[in-house]
Amino acid sequence: MIKTGIAIKFLAHRFLNFVCGVGAIILLFIGITYAATWSPGGPPQAAPGEGNVGISGGTSLWSANGSDIYYNGDNVGIGTATPGEKLEVSGNVKAVSFFYSSDISLKKDIQLVPDALEKILQLDGILFKWKENGKKDLGLIAQNVESVFPELVSTNKTTGLKSVQYGNLVAPLIEAIKQQQKQIGMLQAELLELK
Repeated sequence: MIKTGIAIKFLAHRFLNFVCGVGAIILLFIGITYAATWSPGGPPQAAPGEGNVGISGGTSLWSANGSDIYYNGDNVGIGTATPGEKLEVSGNVKAVSFFYSSDISLKKDIQLVPDALEKILQLDGILFKWKENGKKDLGLIAQNVESVFPELVSTNKTTGLKSVQYGNLVAPLIEAIKQQQKQIGMLQAELLELK
């Protein structure tokens, strides 16, 4: 059996495709480079000194098609040895949707978002078309978000492109609504006094 060492770098264009419990799980790994050895009929194994691929023995759960690689097993962890989902990444991920770890036992220095309404009013919700395909969309401009909530924006060190943690905007939106509701309540009370 001839083993060939190969370096594999995966770019994320697809995250998970799982349809009604019957669909195929397709994983295209995100920005990971590792050295592995591939032997026909066997799983990839970490090359000496190159880290742990996380799969060992038995028949292969991995299959390759050109530059794409597919995993047909249980959970996969990137940066974690104990994945709790089909794909769990300890780090930044670009995807269509996903659950955020949010358990109170994972957090410290907890406080309400200060001045939430004032900050939300600084953001501009926009309609736009993507340059690459002309598709109409709506969202935010990362640079605008960064000026208000810098902790929600990440900048790619290679391309300089910025991305936004849209899901985390829920926290200031909730606090802004609460602030507005308090203001509405005060105005309603004033109106009742005038009657």
